[in-house]
Amino acid sequence: MSRVQLVVLITSLLVTGFIVEQVRRRRLAVEYSLIWIVAGMGMIVLSLWKDGIEYIADLMGIYYAPSAIFVIFGVMVFVLCVHFSLEISKLSSNNRVLVQRIALLEDDLKKIEENHGSSERELIKTKQTMDIGKPIR
Repeated sequence: MSRVQLVVLITSLLVTGFIVEQVRRRRLAVEYSLIWIVAGMGMIVLSLWKDGIEYIADLMGIYYAPSAIFVIFGVMVFVLCVHFSLEISKLSSNNRVLVQRIALLEDDLKKIEENHGSSERELIKTKQTMDIGKPIR
């Protein structure tokens, strides 16, 4: 195993271990960690497979094998960007719905307080009128 393979293997193991630890500590949601774990496992496989990057570069039609790594990382970054854009859109939509529901609940609460307040005042006036015999101004 060459020195480069060893460095890539150790780095991949550290990154994958870090992601797993963050999931274990509940700092990172499982659904967000899957792509990182898959990438780490892929890098581990490529670091153990001696001519793996050359084989993948040949499949992709890339003549200089290290350039294939940049293409692979570029695709991964693209997938991450699309994934997070979808999540942000979903969260934004959920927030909009929640704000609308809160506004409706606040309006309902205001109406209940107004109705309760006026009916309570009428009840007090009626009781005082019955007790004293005269209406209160």
